[in-house]
Amino acid sequence: MTERETAQAWAKVRSGGPQRVPPGGQTPLGVRRLVTEDAQAAWLLPELPESAGPAVLAEYGLPGNALTDPRGSLRALAACLRCCWVDPGDEIWPGVPAPLPEVAAVFAQLTPGRDQPTRHRTLLGGIRRLAAAGWLRFDERTRTVRLGPRVAAWSPLELSTLRELWRMIPAATGQQPSAGAAR
Repeated sequence: MTERETAQAWAKVRSGGPQRVPPGGQTPLGVRRLVTEDAQAAWLLPELPESAGPAVLAEYGLPGNALTDPRGSLRALAACLRCCWVDPGDEIWPGVPAPLPEVAAVFAQLTPGRDQPTRHRTLLGGIRRLAAAGWLRFDERTRTVRLGPRVAAWSPLELSTLRELWRMIPAATGQQPSAGAAR
C-alpha cells in the first residue's frame, strides 16, 4: 500500500470513524483490521499507542478516553456491554446480539426514578449516538444491539477495568450469569 493510500485510509477513519470495507485487500499501516462475525467484511480502526495523550487524539480526530454522560450514553453503553458481552472472560468483540427489551431492562436498573417513556427515549438516543460513533451497532428493523468495532480498540488495562465494572452492572431480570463470569 502506498503512502498516499495509507493517508487516504487514515483520512476516512479520522473523518467518519471506523470504516467497513470488503474482505481481503491490504491494511494501511497503523490501522487495525477486524473481520466481521460473518466474514463478509472488515472494520478498519486506527491503532495508536496506549500512551497517546489528548493532543495526539485531537490531532487524529479520535475521541479521548474520558466521556461525559449528559444524556445517558454511558449508561446505555453499560447496559449494552452487560447484554452483548455475555462472558467477560472472553474477547469483547464481536459479542452477541441483544434484543432491545433486554438492554432496556438493564438500563432501567441503572436509571432508577425515571418514568418509562423518558427512560426509553434516553436509551434509544444513547444507543443511536453510540452507533453513529462506532461503539455499537443498532438494527432498527430487528431492534437488536451489537457491540461496535470500536470496542475492540480498548487496551488490556481498560478491559481489565471493564471486566470488574461488568460484574457490578445488574443483569436483565431472569438473565443467568454466564459460567465464565466468576473468573
